Order: sequence, then C-alpha cells, then structure tokens
Amino acid sequence: MDLLTQTVLGAGVGELVLGKKAGNKAILWGAVGGLIPDMDVLFTSFFNEVDGLFVHRGFTHSLFFPFIIAPIMGWLIHRIHQKKMDISWRNWSMLIFWAAFTHPLLDYFTGYGTGAFLPLSVYRVEFNTIAIIDLFYTIPFILTLLIIPFLKRTALLRRRLILGTVFISSFYLLGTVGNKIYINGVFKDALAEQKISYDRFKTSPLPLSNFLWMGIAETETGYYMALHSNFDSDIPSEFVYIPRNEKLLKSINDNKDLQKLIRFTKGYYHVNRDKNGLFLADLRFGKMGLQEDADFVFKFYLKTQEDQLLVHQSDETRSLEGDAFSAFIERIKGI
Repeated sequence: MDLLTQTVLGAGVGELVLGKKAGNKAILWGAVGGLIPDMDVLFTSFFNEVDGLFVHRGFTHSLFFPFIIAPIMGWLIHRIHQKKMDISWRNWSMLIFWAAFTHPLLDYFTGYGTGAFLPLSVYRVEFNTIAIIDLFYTIPFILTLLIIPFLKRTALLRRRLILGTVFISSFYLLGTVGNKIYINGVFKDALAEQKISYDRFKTSPLPLSNFLWMGIAETETGYYMALHSNFDSDIPSEFVYIPRNEKLLKSINDNKDLQKLIRFTKGYYHVNRDKNGLFLADLRFGKMGLQEDADFVFKFYLKTQEDQLLVHQSDETRSLEGDAFSAFIERIKGI
C-alpha cells in the first residue's frame, strides 16, 4: 500500500499494542515501525532497473523480517525512553514486531507482488484484492488518529476508537476478498457471453476504492481487457484486445534481465514501439486513464548498447489530472 496508509496503520497498531502504557509515543513508534519495511526503496538505487523491482517489497517484506528488526528497534527505543518510562524492552519489541508485520501482511493483498517467503523462496505473493491506494481503508485510520492523541492514554474512549477502527478496516479488507470472488464471476460470465477463449485471466482493483475493477484474459497471442464497476447495470460487453507482440523481443529474448522483467509481470505484458523506442508494459497495473490511447502505468524501455540490454522505466507522469480524473471518478460510479 501507499506510504500514508502504512504510516497510519503502523500508528494504529502501536496504539493498540502499547497505547495504554506509552500514550502518544506508542503512536509515533508504531508509525516508524510501519514504515521500516518500505525503507528498502533506499537500496534500489544500488541495483539496475530490473533487479530494483525485486528489491522493493523484497526481504524487508518477508514473514521473517519482523523477527529480526523487532528486538533491535525495541532495544533502541527502550534505551531512549528508559529514564522516563517504565516500559520493558520486550514491550517495545512487540510494538515494532506487530507494526512491521502488519505492513507486509497488508501488501500481500495488493497486486505488486511481495517476497513473503524470502530468503527461502523468490515467489512473490499478490492476492490482488485491494488497490495500492484505497481511501475506504485509509480514511478511518486517519480520522481516528486525529482524535485519540488528544485523549488521555487510559481513556476508555481512546481504546474503543482504535479497536473499532481496526475492526472496520479488517472487515473491509476481508470484504475485498469476497468482492474479488464476485468480480471474477462477472468477468467469467462476460468472457463466455463474448465467446472469448482464454488460457487464464485475472482481475485487479483500480485505485481509490474497491468498486472499479480491470479484467484481463490471456490468449495465445495477447490479452482481452475490460473494466467493470460494482455499480454497473450489466456485465462487460466490450473487451479491448492488446497483442503481446513477443516477436519484437526475438533479438534479445535470451537476455537475463528481460526474462526477469517478464517474470515480474507474471506473464501479463505488452511489447510495442513509440517515439521513444521499444517498450514492455506490465498490464497488471492498467493504464493512466480510461482513453484507449492512455499510457501504461508500468512501462519499461528496452535498448541495446554494446551487446547489453538497458532497461529504463518510463519517467512520464503517472497521475490523473483534470478531465481524466473526473472521467475516472464517473466510471467508478458505474454505467
């Protein structure tokens, strides 16, 4: 998820674990613990473009990382506060453990791919039930954390607020799983109605909410893509065909970085050329906008230089503005 969501989630976990004893300092250190796994972005610059994709959400997001970082951070926080607060190293360690553990746990439900089992396995988990930015998950934490710092740490209302927020957010996250199952059924029916044969398909929620979804069906030569909102009156009736165009990779097909990049996309990729050259797009994240000519969110340019492949991620803006954003909001509302 985005940094704001992981910050407020960590802060909420800190309050839940140690708020009664540490008060607002539990919120502060919970926020720090919730951000620690994403510090892996500081190391991506030491790797090439492709390897950096796997460094992010790599070992710091594995199931084993919290067991390593928690006692270290717990000891450090204990040393900082031991003169003024009678809170044990173990208690601080538990706070960091749960803040650092819930961060990747939430990320597993998104679609980027997270190294849950590193270093034992390179398999990347992506349940793909919630978008990287989902306002309905994040806002309850923000609202709660705007209130509870002004309440006494022992206040019953403070405890009830954080427990209620954790319950609501967890219930919402569970609801995204059920919604994905429903959406999968919608796209299966739509593909059958359009008589589209496919090898596999997947669905992904688009940003801001859990109500607008993209479906991709893979065929032998490409993909059929469509959108569906929970508020649409009917199942998708039109699919856009996107050719894979893997023949354009023929001259560099054996390159290790190219194969890593394809592995990162889980095989959902489109190859083409534009004014900047040959590119490979990761279809799992869709396009920046609803227009057919809108650019892909994850787009990598491929250039050969002295028998080496140079991969460069497009640095074009990846935000919706003006009419494009308004159209996106209207599409969430359904047709």
